[in-house]
Amino acid sequence: MSSTYIETGGQVRVYDSAVKAHDRLPLGTYRVRFSSKEGFSLVRTADLAVGAEKVYGQREAKVDKIFRTYARLDRNLGVMLSGNKGQGKSMFLRMVAERAIAQELPVVLVTEDADGIVDFLDTLDECLVIFDEFEKVFASGRGHLAEPNRQNQFLTLFDGMSSVRRIYCVTVNDVQDVSHYIVNRPGRFHYHMRFDYPGPDEVREYLADQAPHAAPSEVENAALFSRRVNLTYDHLRAIAFEMNHPEAKFSEIVEDLNIKAIEPSTYRVEAKYPDGTILADESVLNLHERSDVQRTIELRSTQRTLFFSFAPRDVVFEDDGSISIPVHTIDAMDEDEEMPDELPARITLTLVGQVSYSFDR
Repeated sequence: MSSTYIETGGQVRVYDSAVKAHDRLPLGTYRVRFSSKEGFSLVRTADLAVGAEKVYGQREAKVDKIFRTYARLDRNLGVMLSGNKGQGKSMFLRMVAERAIAQELPVVLVTEDADGIVDFLDTLDECLVIFDEFEKVFASGRGHLAEPNRQNQFLTLFDGMSSVRRIYCVTVNDVQDVSHYIVNRPGRFHYHMRFDYPGPDEVREYLADQAPHAAPSEVENAALFSRRVNLTYDHLRAIAFEMNHPEAKFSEIVEDLNIKAIEPSTYRVEAKYPDGTILADESVLNLHERSDVQRTIELRSTQRTLFFSFAPRDVVFEDDGSISIPVHTIDAMDEDEEMPDELPARITLTLVGQVSYSFDR
């Protein structure tokens, strides 16, 4: 068997006859690998694909937008995908990667950190570069362990100073753990696509597809439940499995499933006065711990200030899915720590992080 001799940087390496030379990175999907002896290399891996699973939330339109924008740009395109686990970021990544391959754009997966990785990535041809869970692989330097900042090494790469165009796509679970030089910098990441919790409309659509034998009234109960608890698609998958027969009762299903509101959620708190004035702000609360421990909220406008306290046990979960606090149960004060001259007519809480709140029948 004949040998092939490759010379680079004054070094000659000997390979067998299976070695192939390419003028450009062949179409395919690769994972970046680092070895202390051999340095960086690309290892072929299976293409990312969506398969037959239906995608919810109009994700296809966002994929179209990414590649339409990239075609118009003469530089890099950065795309950040943020949101909690279970919201479809990984599925969306597979959609983007699948489209890239269809457009003859190689895909490169970055899953580990090593010194020199930026220089290596900058030697690549035009391609889609994916960083999954970016803030976990590359520390921001703001953690309690005082790790060095490993994110800022990418700033010049994301700036697009290279002569080669690429798409950089990163997923992020916690935006607070991403460098300030990356977040809110459209020059580096043109798009920041947020993946929210599915709202009632998406819950209805999902259960109509995945639990077609469920009673319509029970599907509606699940949709209303999504107004009270942040559901993920993992949750919906389990709910659909249990609900797919006419006698299934959502209240019984959710009682036994591993879906518990143990984490605080963010709510939009609105106090509406008889004259139509609205005071509003967002607050992190756990309303499902039905305790007597008081929660205090401050609402301000240029005309009014309201401090009020309430106990979670007094919160009312309405039949239409809305959440309210009976005004007569609150302890209220104004800016001078005195009883306000006028109390709001209604106080409502709306779960933040859902795309849709429609309740059209």
